[in-house]
Amino acid sequence: MNTIQADRKAQKELMKRYTKWFTVWFAILLIGALIIPMYKAVFLGLFIGGVGSLIILHMQNRSVIRMYDVIEHGRRPKSHGTVSRMAVGALAVIVGLLYEDRVSVIAVVTGLIAGHIIQFGEFTLAQLSRKRGEY
Repeated sequence: MNTIQADRKAQKELMKRYTKWFTVWFAILLIGALIIPMYKAVFLGLFIGGVGSLIILHMQNRSVIRMYDVIEHGRRPKSHGTVSRMAVGALAVIVGLLYEDRVSVIAVVTGLIAGHIIQFGEFTLAQLSRKRGEY
């Protein structure tokens, strides 16, 4: 297996781990909304932002996989990244604004940051386990 295929496989494994983290995050939000109903708007906003963040993360992953194809096959790269990701974020905020009476817009924006927090957490765990020789 060449290095590009190994990198592609590693990227897919990393995306699986990110998706597992998001599953845990969504479960925490669901439990929080059920236990503390007075903050339901906040939990719903975090959920909407989290879904947007997960979509953005999948778009970034698809872009990285596409770049591996470009390197491997020598094709010309296609670019439709930044604008699409910004549109997903804007759409999440618009949904929050449309349902402002039921959703906290600040929580939507905070939820959009969830992907970055998950990426940072996964990176930190990987670095700590590398130092221990587990990774």
